[in-house]
Amino acid sequence: MAIQKSKRSALGNNPLSQGIFTKTTNVETAKSNNTATAKPQANKLRKKNQDSRFLIEERQEKVNLRLTVRTNDWLDELLKQGRRKHGHKIPKEVWVQAALELLQAMPIEWENVSSEEHLRDTLLNLESRIKNQES
Repeated sequence: MAIQKSKRSALGNNPLSQGIFTKTTNVETAKSNNTATAKPQANKLRKKNQDSRFLIEERQEKVNLRLTVRTNDWLDELLKQGRRKHGHKIPKEVWVQAALELLQAMPIEWENVSSEEHLRDTLLNLESRIKNQES
């Protein structure tokens, strides 16, 4: 007859295995895992349905772009104010899309802009013209 050795930890007995603590069973673990994963899946579904439907003419393409800290802070403030005042926010991508469409509609031949400095001058000129029309 084989003698069965008990497995002992080199650190000694587990203090949580005694007293008021009980080990979680597999059924409890499965239940908690199901409830814990149900919410993130719902969030993923909502995120998929949040694609912008504003100013869509054709298929969308995801692009990365960098914004200055000042511009990003301004956009974040617009989002916060919109959520407070209207109960929902207009996503950043919609603001950027609207801004680009507004620039596209301006009476400027954008293809003639040859450098960042030329672009900066063109935008300053455009800003000046708009402010003069308002006065």
